Formats: sequence, structure tokens, C-alpha cells
Amino acid sequence: MKSFAQGRFVVERKIGQGGQGIVYLAKDTQLNRHVAIKVLHSQPLQTVNEAQVVSRLQHPNIVTLFDAFADYGHPCLVFEFVEGKTLAEQLKQNGLFTPVAAVKLLITILEGVYAAHQIGVVHRDIKPQNIIIDTTGRARIMDFGAAACAGSVSEEMIGTAGYMAPEVIANMPVGTQADVFACGVLLYQLLTGKLSAEGDSIYTILHRTANESVAAPSLSNSAIDAQLDHLVLVSLFKNPLERYVDAGAMRSALLGWLEQSGGHLTDSVDSQNKNSTLDFLLRRMRHSADFPSLSQTISAINKLSDVEGERLQNLSGVILQDFSLTNKLLKMVNSASYGQFGGSISTVSRAIVILGFDTVRNLAITLLLFEHMQNRGQAERLREAVLQGFFCGVLSRELGLKCGWKDVEEALICGMFQQMGRLLTLYYFHEESIEINKRQEQTQEAEHIAAEAVLGISYRELGISVVQSWNFPERIVTSMRELPTTVRAPQSQGERLRVFSNLAADLLPIVSMPASAGHHTLQKIIQRYNSALPWKERAYHDLLADAAKNYLSYLSILGISTRGSVFAKGLLSLAGVKESPVANIVDEDGLHDARRAASISPEQVAAASPAAMLAAGVQDITNTLVGEFKLNDLLRMILETMFRSIGFDHVLFCTRDAKSACMSARFGFGEDIDKILPKFQFKLEPVSDVFQLVMAKQADVFVEDINAESISQRIPTWYRELVPAQTLVVFPLLIDKKPVGLFYGDKKNAHELVIPHDQLNQLKTLRNQAILAIRHKQSGG
Repeated sequence: MKSFAQGRFVVERKIGQGGQGIVYLAKDTQLNRHVAIKVLHSQPLQTVNEAQVVSRLQHPNIVTLFDAFADYGHPCLVFEFVEGKTLAEQLKQNGLFTPVAAVKLLITILEGVYAAHQIGVVHRDIKPQNIIIDTTGRARIMDFGAAACAGSVSEEMIGTAGYMAPEVIANMPVGTQADVFACGVLLYQLLTGKLSAEGDSIYTILHRTANESVAAPSLSNSAIDAQLDHLVLVSLFKNPLERYVDAGAMRSALLGWLEQSGGHLTDSVDSQNKNSTLDFLLRRMRHSADFPSLSQTISAINKLSDVEGERLQNLSGVILQDFSLTNKLLKMVNSASYGQFGGSISTVSRAIVILGFDTVRNLAITLLLFEHMQNRGQAERLREAVLQGFFCGVLSRELGLKCGWKDVEEALICGMFQQMGRLLTLYYFHEESIEINKRQEQTQEAEHIAAEAVLGISYRELGISVVQSWNFPERIVTSMRELPTTVRAPQSQGERLRVFSNLAADLLPIVSMPASAGHHTLQKIIQRYNSALPWKERAYHDLLADAAKNYLSYLSILGISTRGSVFAKGLLSLAGVKESPVANIVDEDGLHDARRAASISPEQVAAASPAAMLAAGVQDITNTLVGEFKLNDLLRMILETMFRSIGFDHVLFCTRDAKSACMSARFGFGEDIDKILPKFQFKLEPVSDVFQLVMAKQADVFVEDINAESISQRIPTWYRELVPAQTLVVFPLLIDKKPVGLFYGDKKNAHELVIPHDQLNQLKTLRNQAILAIRHKQSGG
């Protein structure tokens, strides 16, 4: 009779066989129990050592690994023996699951996978054959024989075709997102009865997994709604950074869908009450005076087209609609914090080109939220909370910088979002916030505990729900979720964001603590985050001091007064500057370093005079011309400079289509510009209206009143119906005396537009720069 471990495990029968080895049912003669022994034929002996990590997994949704040893020259893993049917057998017997049943089942599987992720273990072979449904109906994950530490690279491809993530196929380091992908495939299979990538051969399946887009599951099952479609497809993104950061994040997303769909993982009254409470709070926010407009703007920014040619146009267009936001953003990007990009930046378009789309988008949203919240004339407690929330973002950004991370603007917004639930409560639920304060005083409990008792849900849950409604990427939503008690080293972009933002939130209270209490709190934080960030205490003090200095310089840039703020007083102490008894926030000597750190060029960025703004734009574009540039990006910079400096209501850039002999608008800025652009076009012949004359005569035209007797007959009907403007100016672009395009600007009312001679010359200089750029590109530059 076959046995293992010198006769301890006596084989009774073979119960399974796969690509990695054979599974036997055996009797443990020492402990008098049945076990499952898997003999791995395709794994090195070092698997025995790696299995010691897996043996730490004790979870109700995981089949326990009891032991590991080498026998017959192969690794042998001893598992708990579980009676039941595999999920593969159930699928074959019962067919498709309903959407609610499929999600419920996968949530329990994800709970087990997440337990592994929390100790840095990746399963690497999630599939129906490795899920057993025991006699109580509980899903149990089997076969951690292929498991490895997150971030490891294998010499061979490990897993099952169809469930392996693209990064596994490419032999890249494998993180928790590889298991997320496999769970996404599993959910896809439960919902549709097929894999997300299928083929006649393993090669075909691997090729389609790595290269071809996944069809929405609803195309195979009409019972699947659009939201569940989206959640499934997020787990199946080719780029692991775009998926859920780990199984816990995917589970949270599916729980949200389950509750909205009317299904519940349990029949818990608490769960139902939380859901109804959240719905009630969100309804109250939506009916407030300003929340809908704020949400609309943020959602519009997040929904901007991801098409490369449209990103710059769309984002700059949204930002330019808000004059205050535009000025604050340009001041910020010209501060020393962004000095590594070099030179001054006078247009949003150039800021996007230099800093990147994501950086400017996240910075714009952060400023939008900060300005929205701090402009409310309400309780002092809200003002303090807004200052704290913004500092939490700056602290998270500083963490990213000191860790050598590039995408720090995402860390800024994630840090601020850690405080979102609290800010929303103070802003929109004034009476409830007073009640929370009273409860704190009576019970001496922490604010977040009092808040959950009063609101019925936590600050964190409220904040996450609102941020999800604003269409933020899943990695940002995930960053708002609480970390496990033991924080491990981050293995991906999403994990880093989560560590930075949670750590910033944990450090935030230290600013307002007495020295002894702050020291005690910091020691606990250092211990908790040691695996993720092995810093000494001195490094944390430097972090807080540098973040405080940068924060104070930001407030100076934005014109925010902190007089009377207890929180700001703590920051001044951290930054090593003195509070002034007069109107200024700090004394001149103390603020010197902060001001130097925020050295701005007001002549080029925030000057009130149109002439100065035009001059800054001309210089900015000159700087762009001497380096590598995209023609459309540079033309948008010129257009934006015209728009902001002169104060046009609309500006457009048109180009000539040689085939149709037609001049058509390409891009522009102004109210309802998206409706104007597709219809703003005219034929170059016959020469009858004002636009045709401009191109034929090759002359600049300034029309003060389109209804004046001398010009009214030259204004075409299409223009009157399309554009609500009575004053306009047109600058044609000529190359070798041939019209190739034009710049257009307008004002709503007649005689409203006045352009002094010096500004007119600057506009012509901008036009000449456009011609120079076009010539440069035509010559192959």
C-alpha cells in the first residue's frame, strides 16, 4: 500500500490529477484523520519552504494546508480533506448562476483570496476546479500549491490558460492583481458559462488573453446590468494597475453592487439600515443648493475623453470655464513644488503638456474641492476641517515625493479624500455634526465612532460612496479604504496610494497633539507601517516639517488666511516659523523659506493686465517652439492665451480642408463650444460673406457690430443662427500667400470688445508664432 512520510500518511485512493500533480486521499495515522496529499511533479523542492508561508492561512473560505515535505523526490502538500463538489462540477451540473447568486458566491471566494493577499501571498491558480463547495454550501479555496509571494517572478508560466493574467503570460512580476484577474474570469464564467478568452488551442487562448479586448458579459446574458458589466470588466483590464488593487477591493465593489441590486450577502438588519441611511444622506446632498453643480463639474472632468487628441482640449476647456480655478491652478503649477518642470507656465494647455493630463486633472479637482469647501461661511469647525483635509493631501503627496514616486498628484487627491466623509458631514449635515460633537463630549469616544453612531454609517463609507458617484478610478476609491492592522510593503500603484493616503490620515492628528502624546502616537504609527515604510523617527519629523512648509506656501499662493486657526498654529510650529501678532499669518523672517519655496512669476502668470498676460503667453510659446512640440498642442496654447488675456467669449481655430475647399473649426474655448465647433465652417468661394472676404483679401478683420449697416449684409445666416455674438475678430493664417487657417474671437454684445494697439500687435505675434510652428512641422521638424 502506497504511503508517505515514512508511513505516516497511508494512501486510500487517488481523488484527482492535474497538470501540476496527483491528489490522494490518505489517512494520517498519527492524528487519525483523513487528509488530501498533493504530490507536485512540476514544482521544485523549494516549494516546500514556500509552503510554510501558505500554512499560516487560517480562513473559513480556504482549505487549510497542514504540512509540507519532500518525498519520492517531489514536494508533497498535506491539505485538510473537504467533502463536497468542485465549482467546476456544479457549473457542469447546474449551468449558469443568476447575477446575484454569482456575485454572492464570488464575494465569499474573494474573502479567502484577500486573506492570502493580506500576508503577501498570491494564489496564482484560481479556477472552478480549485474551488470546492462543502456539504454546508460554503465555498472553499483549494490548492495553494502554486502560490508565491507577491512580486515574485517565476522561471516558468504557472497557472491555467484562460485564467492567467496578461502579466503572467508576459513573465512579469506577479502581484495581487493576477488573482483579481483570475477571479474576474471566474465571475465571467459564472455569469456567461464561458471564459473571457477562448480558443481552439492554449496558444490561441493566451494570445487573446494578452491582446484582445473582452466582450461585455451582458452580451451573453441580458440579465446582467451595466454596473455589473463594468465591475467585471475592471477586473479584466490588461494593465494590472487599472484593475482592483487586490481581492478586498474587488469584494468591496461587488458588495456595493449587491446592495444596490436588492441582494444581501446576509440578512443583517444593520447592513440594510446602513444602506438606507446612505441613500438618505446622498439624497439630502443632491437636493442642496451647490452639491449638484460641484458634482457635475467633477464628474465632467473625470468623464473626459481618453482619446489622446481630445484630452488636452477637453480638460483645458473645462478648467477655463472657471476663472478663479484657472488662476489658482496656474499659480500652483508655477510654484517651486513643480519647479522640476522648468520655466513659467502661463496657460492651462501648456501645464497639461508639461505636467501631464492626470497631474493637472487631479490638481484641478483638489483645488476645486478646497475652494468650494473653504468658501462656506459656516462654523469654525468646518474651516479647521478643510485646512486639515488639504494638509492630509499635501502630506500624502510629500510621502510620494520622499519615496521617489512620480505620480504624486494622485497621492495629493487620495490624501484629501481620506477626510472626505468628515468634510461632507460638516458641510452638508450641520445638525448631525453638532450631535456628533455633543456625543464626543459626553462619551469621550473618538470622533469617527461618534459619527457612525449618529449618522448610521462611517465617515469612510460616506466619502467612498460620493467619490464613486463622481466617477473616480477604482484605484483612487481603493486608496480610501482602511488598511489591515499589519501593513505590508506595497506591490503596485494602487497599494502605494492606499499606504500614502492612510499613513497621511494617521499622521494628521499629531499636528494638534502635545509633544508627549504626539511622540507616543508616532511610535505606534512607525511600528504599524514598518514593513511598508522602514523609516526612523527622524524621517517622520522631517516629513511633517517639509509638508508643513509646502502647505503654508500653498496657502500663501492661494490667498488663504489662517488667522485664528488652532490647526494652522500647530503647522507653524512644525514648519519652524513664528506666528505674527499683526495681520500677516507669520512674520517676514519666518515666511522667507516658504515664500522662496513658492517663488512665482506674477508678471507671467497672474498679472491682471491683458498686455502682461499676452506677453507671458508669447514668451511661453517661444519657449515651446525651441523644443519638441505637437502642433495642435501649441495652437491650443495660442488660442488659450487669446481667450484669457483679451476676455473673448469664444475663440476658435479653423483649418482649410484642401479637398472640399472649406474652412472648418478644429478646436476652441468658450460656453457651449462643443455645440459650435461641428457647425462652424464655410466654403472659401464664392467670395461674399465676411469670412470669405477675410480669406480672399488676406486681411485681419475687426467687426464691432454685426448689425451695423455697413456690414450686416456680409454676416452669413449660418453664423447668426450658430453663435450668440455681435462683435468678432478674425486673423487669417497665410503660408506662401495661401490661406491655411484662421483664429477667431468674439464678444456677446456690440462694441464690447476693445483691443488697444499694443495688444493687437501681441495677437498678431501669436498668429505669426502659429505660422512659424506650421512651417516647422511642414519642413519635417
